[in-house]
Amino acid sequence: MHSGSEILQAIDDGLEAQYALRKRHPERDEIYRDHRQRSAALRAAGNCRLDIRYGAGPRCLLDVFPAGDGAPVFFFIHGGYWRALDKSYVSFIAEHYRNAGMTVVMPTYDLVPAERVSGIVEQIRLALTWTLTHLQPARVVVSGHSAGGQLAAMLALDQAVRGQGRIVGLVGVSGAFDLRPLLKTSINRDLTLSPDEAAEMSPLLRLHRLPKRAKLVPLLGAVGGDETGGFKDWTSDLVSEWCKQGGEADYCEIPGSNHFTVLDRIADADGDVLRAVAGMVA
Repeated sequence: MHSGSEILQAIDDGLEAQYALRKRHPERDEIYRDHRQRSAALRAAGNCRLDIRYGAGPRCLLDVFPAGDGAPVFFFIHGGYWRALDKSYVSFIAEHYRNAGMTVVMPTYDLVPAERVSGIVEQIRLALTWTLTHLQPARVVVSGHSAGGQLAAMLALDQAVRGQGRIVGLVGVSGAFDLRPLLKTSINRDLTLSPDEAAEMSPLLRLHRLPKRAKLVPLLGAVGGDETGGFKDWTSDLVSEWCKQGGEADYCEIPGSNHFTVLDRIADADGDVLRAVAGMVA
């Protein structure tokens, strides 16, 4: 356990402005409401299996939007800085991926402070294991938004360490790929990350620690054009380091989108992201 003084560092106003978005986006609740309504409508239309238990934690449940036996899987993880939201906010994204022949799996996980970020990573590993075991897809693209981007990246890096697996691509959407800046923001009052934990849970730093033989899957790093420099840097830094480590990676800035409306563009039937994902599983 870490002492409170080690964890709760003084807030840096510059970092707070880059990464703590609640004050910056007062319209956020309205966007969430729209996403929840569209998601509820998609679930109500049927052709989905809801609240399947994959682990012991109270929120360890996932939804499946099936595209048929043996279909490739788009495994999408919601955001919320590991402290908020659940899968019910992002179901709407599933519609056009399913129409394009992909089964969509969306897990929920326990939140801080009931679980640590490292424990959430373990839960998402269990959700992927459930998916591979029960759906038996030959090809999976792992993806996530914000904190979900960090979680998806950890899954892709797990496979890089193992040297083989069924993940064929990673799509990070406005992901949190280096947790160290959060230590000096108000967000860490909830996360209570120590400097060591922040480093250990950062995909960007984990990339540096990969063995030389590690094989990286293709990465698409997507971020809204109207996002803060901090979020853009998180994505561009991961893309750049992925390439340096021998992986194939593209940076995609989506014009006119902020950290919350970027999800609407991820869900587009004719969007760049869906096209990229279809290419990965082809």
